[in-house]
Amino acid sequence: MKKTLETLRSEAESTIRVLHALKQFTILRGSREHVDKMNENVYFWLLFESSLFSKLFIGIRRLFENDKDTFNFQRILNMIKANIKDFLPDAIEQRKMAGKTERPAWLDEYMTKVHTPAEADFNALARLVRPHRKRMAGLYTAVASKVFAHAVHTDTSDINKMLQGTNFKEIEDALNAIWHFYEQVWQMYENGRKPSLQVSSYPYDSEVQNCVTKQIEINT
Repeated sequence: MKKTLETLRSEAESTIRVLHALKQFTILRGSREHVDKMNENVYFWLLFESSLFSKLFIGIRRLFENDKDTFNFQRILNMIKANIKDFLPDAIEQRKMAGKTERPAWLDEYMTKVHTPAEADFNALARLVRPHRKRMAGLYTAVASKVFAHAVHTDTSDINKMLQGTNFKEIEDALNAIWHFYEQVWQMYENGRKPSLQVSSYPYDSEVQNCVTKQIEINT
């Protein structure tokens, strides 16, 4: 289960970090000074933007597609619910004791606060993702498949028409829900915490934004 959750983190986090990089790049393109700086190495920045779009949409498809044979959100949810025993207090206690020859003094009190999860906990977290799934598995997955994965559409005008129906906020809300699901399930698995149903923003967005800005610094 640990490996499965780590894979979910990797898939979700790499996609959401690409989103924030692309958002920041788009903001900087609105500045004449930054555009002039980009034009000093224009082909690099065109490739940079194209790579971000490709990675973003392929990441969305991987997370939200419905194929039962691929690593996607629904499959992870099913795996978690099928292995709920890994989240129970006895399993958490065994993991806390792993590699120790003596029982830590703090463990007894710690275990009194451990949440005993039920399938309803995971279903409640999954419902936070559900409002976004139809849209992501529909238009966004279609764009990923027809434009970035299989190049069904290669004409710029056709591609732009498909992209017109997409926006950063929809993507960010969907990815934040996936990220929140991961964080809460991980805390249940690792620390026995009761899950929160309040979705928050990705906490490291400014780190990504600053990295992009630093590469297009303007000397003032």
